[in-house]
Amino acid sequence: MPEDAKEAFKKVGLGAENNAYDIIAKLDPEYFEKLKGLYVDATFGREGALPRKTKELIMVGICCALVRPRGIRLHSERALTLGATPKEVMEAMEVAAIPGGMPGLWTGVETLQEILKAKGIEFK
Repeated sequence: MPEDAKEAFKKVGLGAENNAYDIIAKLDPEYFEKLKGLYVDATFGREGALPRKTKELIMVGICCALVRPRGIRLHSERALTLGATPKEVMEAMEVAAIPGGMPGLWTGVETLQEILKAKGIEFK
Protein backbone atom coordinates (compact mmCIF):
# COMPACT_ATOMS: atom_id res chain seq x y z
CA MET A 1 0.00 0.00 0.00
CA PRO A 2 1.43 3.40 -0.96
CA GLU A 3 1.43 4.93 2.53
CA ASP A 4 3.20 8.16 1.55
CA ALA A 5 0.57 8.79 -1.13
CA LYS A 6 -2.23 8.04 1.36
CA GLU A 7 -0.73 10.56 3.80
CA ALA A 8 -0.50 13.16 1.02
CA PHE A 9 -4.18 12.67 0.16
CA LYS A 10 -5.11 12.89 3.83
CA LYS A 11 -3.16 16.11 4.21
CA VAL A 12 -4.79 17.86 1.22
CA GLY A 13 -8.18 16.48 2.31
CA LEU A 14 -8.20 18.87 5.28
CA GLY A 15 -10.38 16.53 7.31
CA ALA A 16 -13.12 16.17 4.69
CA GLU A 17 -13.76 12.43 4.55
CA ASN A 18 -13.39 10.65 1.23
CA ASN A 19 -12.88 6.90 1.67
CA ALA A 20 -12.78 6.35 -2.08
CA TYR A 21 -9.06 7.07 -2.08
CA ASP A 22 -8.42 4.25 0.41
CA ILE A 23 -10.32 1.89 -1.86
CA ILE A 24 -8.42 3.03 -4.96
CA ALA A 25 -5.09 2.67 -3.09
CA LYS A 26 -6.00 -0.89 -2.13
CA LEU A 27 -7.39 -2.00 -5.49
CA ASP A 28 -4.89 -0.26 -7.78
CA PRO A 29 -1.83 1.13 -5.98
CA GLU A 30 -0.05 2.01 -9.22
CA TYR A 31 -2.96 4.18 -10.40
CA PHE A 32 -3.26 5.71 -6.93
CA GLU A 33 0.38 6.87 -7.07
CA LYS A 34 -0.24 8.50 -10.45
CA LEU A 35 -3.48 10.08 -9.21
CA LYS A 36 -1.50 11.64 -6.35
CA GLY A 37 0.69 13.34 -8.95
CA LEU A 38 -2.28 15.09 -10.51
CA TYR A 39 -4.58 15.65 -7.54
CA VAL A 40 -2.04 16.42 -4.81
CA ASP A 41 1.23 17.46 -6.44
CA ALA A 42 -0.11 19.38 -9.45
CA THR A 43 -3.34 20.82 -8.04
CA PHE A 44 -4.32 21.04 -4.38
CA GLY A 45 -0.90 20.58 -2.80
CA ARG A 46 0.88 23.00 -5.13
CA GLU A 47 1.60 26.61 -4.29
CA GLY A 48 0.53 28.16 -7.57
CA ALA A 49 -0.93 31.48 -8.69
CA LEU A 50 -4.24 30.73 -6.95
CA PRO A 51 -4.48 30.25 -3.20
CA ARG A 52 -5.88 26.89 -2.07
CA LYS A 53 -9.07 28.51 -0.76
CA THR A 54 -9.76 29.93 -4.23
CA LYS A 55 -9.18 26.51 -5.83
CA GLU A 56 -11.68 24.97 -3.41
CA LEU A 57 -14.27 27.67 -4.18
CA ILE A 58 -13.80 27.01 -7.89
CA MET A 59 -14.37 23.31 -7.24
CA VAL A 60 -17.54 24.13 -5.27
CA GLY A 61 -18.85 25.99 -8.30
CA ILE A 62 -17.90 23.26 -10.74
CA CYS A 63 -19.46 20.55 -8.57
CA CYS A 64 -22.66 22.59 -8.26
CA ALA A 65 -22.82 23.20 -12.01
CA LEU A 66 -22.40 19.45 -12.59
CA VAL A 67 -24.70 18.58 -9.65
CA ARG A 68 -22.15 16.40 -7.89
CA PRO A 69 -23.32 16.27 -4.23
CA ARG A 70 -20.25 14.46 -2.94
CA GLY A 71 -17.91 17.02 -4.50
CA ILE A 72 -20.05 19.90 -3.27
CA ARG A 73 -19.75 18.58 0.29
CA LEU A 74 -16.01 17.83 0.18
CA HIS A 75 -14.97 21.10 -1.43
CA SER A 76 -17.36 23.23 0.64
CA GLU A 77 -15.95 21.69 3.83
CA ARG A 78 -12.41 22.29 2.63
CA ALA A 79 -13.13 25.89 1.61
CA LEU A 80 -14.59 26.60 5.04
CA THR A 81 -11.61 24.93 6.72
CA LEU A 82 -9.32 27.21 4.71
CA GLY A 83 -11.13 30.31 5.94
CA ALA A 84 -13.82 30.88 3.34
CA THR A 85 -16.92 32.43 4.81
CA PRO A 86 -20.28 30.73 4.33
CA LYS A 87 -21.22 33.72 2.15
CA GLU A 88 -18.19 33.10 -0.11
CA VAL A 89 -19.14 29.43 -0.49
CA MET A 90 -22.74 30.44 -1.23
CA GLU A 91 -21.60 32.94 -3.86
CA ALA A 92 -19.53 30.26 -5.62
CA MET A 93 -22.73 28.20 -5.75
CA GLU A 94 -24.76 31.12 -7.06
CA VAL A 95 -22.27 31.83 -9.85
CA ALA A 96 -22.43 28.15 -10.85
CA ALA A 97 -26.20 28.44 -11.35
CA ILE A 98 -25.55 30.50 -14.50
CA PRO A 99 -23.99 27.66 -16.52
CA GLY A 100 -25.35 24.77 -14.44
CA GLY A 101 -28.92 25.71 -13.63
CA MET A 102 -30.97 25.82 -10.46
CA PRO A 103 -30.76 22.12 -9.45
CA GLY A 104 -27.05 22.54 -8.71
CA LEU A 105 -27.74 25.64 -6.65
CA TRP A 106 -30.49 23.85 -4.71
CA THR A 107 -28.20 20.91 -3.99
CA GLY A 108 -25.41 23.29 -3.04
CA VAL A 109 -27.34 25.43 -0.59
CA GLU A 110 -28.96 22.42 1.06
CA THR A 111 -25.51 20.85 1.47
CA LEU A 112 -24.03 24.09 2.80
CA GLN A 113 -26.84 24.39 5.33
CA GLU A 114 -26.20 20.81 6.54
CA ILE A 115 -22.46 21.46 6.88
CA LEU A 116 -22.97 24.72 8.78
CA LYS A 117 -25.50 23.11 11.11
CA ALA A 118 -23.17 20.15 11.81
CA LYS A 119 -20.26 22.50 12.53
CA GLY A 120 -22.34 24.94 14.56
CA ILE A 121 -21.51 27.80 12.17
CA GLU A 122 -23.97 30.63 11.68
CA PHE A 123 -24.51 32.03 8.20
CA LYS A 124 -23.53 35.71 8.12
